Amino acid sequence: MRIAVLVSGSGTILQAMIKADLPIAVVVADRKCKALDIASDAGIQNIIVERDDFSANFDRFHYTDILVDALRPFQVDIVAMSGFATVLAKPIFDLFPGRVLNTHPALLPAFKGWHAVEDAIQAGVQVTGCTVHIATEQTDAGPILAQEAVDILEGDTVETLHERIKQVERRLYPDTVKKFLTKLEELEEKHKVPKEQEPIKKRALLSVYDKTGIEQFARGLETIGWELIASGGTSSALDGAGISHIQVETVSQTPEMLDGRLKTLHPAIHGGILADRSKPSHMSDLDKYNITPIDLVICNLYPFGASPCIENIDIGGPTMLRAGAKNYEYVSVVVDPADYDTVLAELQANGETSLQTRLMLAYKTFSHTAAYDETIANWFGDKKDSTDQLSDKPADQLLRLPNTLHLKLDKTKDLRYGENPHLQGALYHPRGRKSIWDSAIQHSGLELSYLNILDADAAWRLVYQVGNLSMLHEPGNTLEGNEAAACVIVKHANPCGVSLMSDAVEAYKRAFESDPVSAFGGIVALNTTFTAALAKEMLSYPKADVVIAPSYESGAIGILAAKRKNTRIIQAVPPVASFMVTGGQATSALAADAAAGLTLRSLEDAYLVQETDRIITKPKDWQVVTRRIPTKKQYNDLEMAWLVCAFVTSNAIVLVKDSMTIGIGAGQPNRVDSARIAIEKAQQHSRRTERDTDKEAGEDAVGASDAFFPFRDGLDELAAAGVTAIVQPGGSIRDQELIAAADEHGIAMVFSNERHFKH
Repeated sequence: MRIAVLVSGSGTILQAMIKADLPIAVVVADRKCKALDIASDAGIQNIIVERDDFSANFDRFHYTDILVDALRPFQVDIVAMSGFATVLAKPIFDLFPGRVLNTHPALLPAFKGWHAVEDAIQAGVQVTGCTVHIATEQTDAGPILAQEAVDILEGDTVETLHERIKQVERRLYPDTVKKFLTKLEELEEKHKVPKEQEPIKKRALLSVYDKTGIEQFARGLETIGWELIASGGTSSALDGAGISHIQVETVSQTPEMLDGRLKTLHPAIHGGILADRSKPSHMSDLDKYNITPIDLVICNLYPFGASPCIENIDIGGPTMLRAGAKNYEYVSVVVDPADYDTVLAELQANGETSLQTRLMLAYKTFSHTAAYDETIANWFGDKKDSTDQLSDKPADQLLRLPNTLHLKLDKTKDLRYGENPHLQGALYHPRGRKSIWDSAIQHSGLELSYLNILDADAAWRLVYQVGNLSMLHEPGNTLEGNEAAACVIVKHANPCGVSLMSDAVEAYKRAFESDPVSAFGGIVALNTTFTAALAKEMLSYPKADVVIAPSYESGAIGILAAKRKNTRIIQAVPPVASFMVTGGQATSALAADAAAGLTLRSLEDAYLVQETDRIITKPKDWQVVTRRIPTKKQYNDLEMAWLVCAFVTSNAIVLVKDSMTIGIGAGQPNRVDSARIAIEKAQQHSRRTERDTDKEAGEDAVGASDAFFPFRDGLDELAAAGVTAIVQPGGSIRDQELIAAADEHGIAMVFSNERHFKH
């Protein structure tokens, strides 16, 4: 076994590795450093693959290609990063799958990145440590091999804490690398063919629907002496390319039948795939029945997702894939044409794939077959539901939530951490259905965090609903319909400022004025082009953590980024609901994705699932229950207040005046406290913006409550503050008492007849 060590600095860990007598074949640095002198003194060959570009545009893929080419002549088995300062790209992980090791000064998954020690101190934790792990393309995210804790002492600085962590690393890293090498040697010994045994010709089975790259891959296998077996259309493709192969029927001695439904389901095929080569009884069975082992299965499946029908339900394909993946210790299974080059390169170089590669391929295989089966299950579920729809069941008894829920999620990116530093976090998207965050462009600022995305998503979805209020499409509307600018500011998942104005600058100013204290460090979302004028205006206001808009005027990003270097400036496509409710019935969107239009929340050992909340009733559907009827202006403000209410944590009270929020009360255990908070914020708003300080806080404002008032006390508070109209769901046993109280105060009240709790 031979090791390449990658270094950039003083080489103290390298020195510990040399002292541990590890088989280091070469030391590689990305710059001149003391570690190279340590390697030279120890008689170890060393080279520099210099990094001469330290700008934001550094091409790490190109650099990694050069580094990989430099490593090839040394024929090393593993790569150990030892304080290496350059983040590497895919080529090195392809050449050394599962064999690139790293050490990190924290207890991963907490405190990823370059400032792990500083982050631990700033977070106020009492314990950190070091982690030895297998490195992957995702920074500090690979499988953990070893960890050891280090206490953070009172008065610790970054320097003192880092030195104590290094003391542990100098012992833990060499020990872990040595154990890793021993394990690799044991595995290689297990799979070694005895010298006296004549090598058996390797055999590959090819049966693919998607024939992208299959001819080149098959020709490469043929060139290195592999025997090829092919079925059906794959055999025809190889015939057309002049590639020698055996047909499946020749191996199984059984022709294709049932219109191609039965091709590969035969012991001569599956025995060759499933045999455990370490068990004499398995090998004896192969000899007894004259079955040749199959070492490589290349298969992808009928396109059921693109064209769902009975004939596109693949049977033989998933069976071969699962069989090969189960026997990964001896069989490589390739389901993705993107892996052809990696597998062929290993076979050309070593005559076989590495165990780590086979593990990776098995993982991809079972992920693929699981998603395939889930897609089919959802299709059958939708057919069953459609049959239910044709029955004479009442509408409220029809199936609106599936009996089984299949989640197919692919990781979009790892995040620095979750809600708190000790929690690992990542962003996922539904397989086959990209989210708005997959295509979002970040133009400037720090990396997006878990909470940034959570809050920005809430702001982004609300701002487009505000920008599409029904009042915008009424005759005579002065905000000119879709040209109206909506602005939403969110802090900790709750809107703290919302406005709808005729231009973006005014919309931002009014939204910020709603609650300047909460708006500091919040998320600013706009539904219209972010202009240079708005960028200049924002510089006179406290910073925002995130700005998100559908487009940016020329120069606007530069103006804002020059003074707000940390602000994350995001460009995103408008959110589109994947689930709509019409007449109270779910659409067939569930057929495409069982989780579309559903909200999931995890419990300790279960999940709560519900349809995603949508506002169904409009002002024209509301019921006026008081003697006083809302004016047209009040109806417009009530509609905005009602919409914002649905996005505010319950119990929610929202006050709106002139198409902007002036007070929001959220998340209180009783509604009257929420009303008082909203009124207090409205009072602060009045003192900031009104010349007439004798006015009541909510004078000429309207209010919305996400659920009914259980008692009149909350309504009395709003009326006393000057609120002139209220929208609430109604439905309380005290509705008549509330209606009488509203008439007593001379205010208008309407019932929406739908509740919008948000917990």
